[in-house]
Amino acid sequence: MISKLSDNPKEKISWLLEKVRLPENLTDICIKANLNDYRKWETASTSDPYVIDALLSVLRNRFPNASLSIIENDSTSVNADNIFAYLGIKSIANKYGCNCINAARESWKTVQIDGLHFNSIDIPERLSNAFFITFPKLKSHSITKLTCGLKNQMGLFRPKRKIIYHHIVDDLIVDCNLAMRPKLSLVDANLVMEGNYGPTYGSPRKLGLLIASRDIVAADSLCANFFGFNPKSISYIKKASESGLGDMKFKILSDFDFDIRDYKLKFSTVLFHLIRKGSAGLKL
Repeated sequence: MISKLSDNPKEKISWLLEKVRLPENLTDICIKANLNDYRKWETASTSDPYVIDALLSVLRNRFPNASLSIIENDSTSVNADNIFAYLGIKSIANKYGCNCINAARESWKTVQIDGLHFNSIDIPERLSNAFFITFPKLKSHSITKLTCGLKNQMGLFRPKRKIIYHHIVDDLIVDCNLAMRPKLSLVDANLVMEGNYGPTYGSPRKLGLLIASRDIVAADSLCANFFGFNPKSISYIKKASESGLGDMKFKILSDFDFDIRDYKLKFSTVLFHLIRKGSAGLKL
């Protein structure tokens, strides 16, 4: 499902949630935002407070008695205890009685999986009972070509120094999703990142879109098309599909006359391979 945000994001989010048939009796909703860096939303690196405000407003209006939470985890360069306030998310969450959760301080449980690298992964225990929504930014990525719904769960991988796992990043992304299994992917494609230096130093680009799907692989496959990628050429998307996490085939339903050719994002595959080759040479 694709919607153009325009001037009424609450109406658009409501339409998307209706079309994906969100359950009517939710009591616990947990949202994994994209708060991975001390860079403001204007850089397209982190979640947009404007869109989060609209999402929480819609959810609170629809589920007045539900527990709402936004979850993020400590990472190599981020302390989740202060990232919520720094990026302006905490004050918005407070308006809607939504808790900001540092996963590192949560109770964890071990989930057994038939993974590509791991046989078990620790996940925040609250994900076990919550309706888990992954809420990624659409961004280019210098290692994986793009980052979207599937990669967002890597942020909840328990070890703080996630950078040391980048040599198995595609397998790790799949394993994290096998363990956490989001029930809805809601992609913030309002202000996205293009170019070869994402997910931090790419170029912001305004698309003004929101994308929703109960099939996280289908959502990522569509988002790969924005960059001109065949989803099969994105290793973690292909592996996720082969692991039963979803389907690379998708049908588009939109509330406007959508043509993906009007939203093509920049990314040079030649530069991508040169950078990868150069990085490999530095390791020798």
